[in-house]
Amino acid sequence: MNPLYEIEEILTEDEFYKSCQAISAKKIKRLQMIYLIIGSVFCLCGILFIVSPVFSLLEGLIIAVMGVIFSAVLCFNVTHQAQKKMEKTWQEHSELHNMDIHITFFEDHLTQTTPTASQNANYSDLSSVIETETNFYLMTSPSEGSIIVKDRCSSGLIAFLQDIKEAANLKNH
Repeated sequence: MNPLYEIEEILTEDEFYKSCQAISAKKIKRLQMIYLIIGSVFCLCGILFIVSPVFSLLEGLIIAVMGVIFSAVLCFNVTHQAQKKMEKTWQEHSELHNMDIHITFFEDHLTQTTPTASQNANYSDLSSVIETETNFYLMTSPSEGSIIVKDRCSSGLIAFLQDIKEAANLKNH
């Protein structure tokens, strides 16, 4: 089978961080939404305390302010922890630093070759395809996949990857 497209890439620290952020974005946003809801409940309770004749204005304000602070701290913490995890992973895996990656695209699958391994992935088996302004991430599992830098792609390959993304989205929804 003849390849349709081929690209060569180098896994830089910047690309590694961008991939981690893209992969974890949904999870982080979901957690932040939960924390904002919890903070909002605290604020509503504080407002109810303020208008209630049983509690004082000060008690209501304390609860409302605690909700805002609690929510903000949790939202910041989830982002900070994700950043620390990315940095730790990059430091612990020196084999990833500036790794040469060769990706060959065929009609029904891709082959990703690095100095340490070669992996085939059928497009139909992809768990998801994430597209950002700069990259595509063809995910073979929730935390693993191929990073495709758009600047290294021809317009034909970008259209091909968008078709794969569309097919993966239809399959997963």
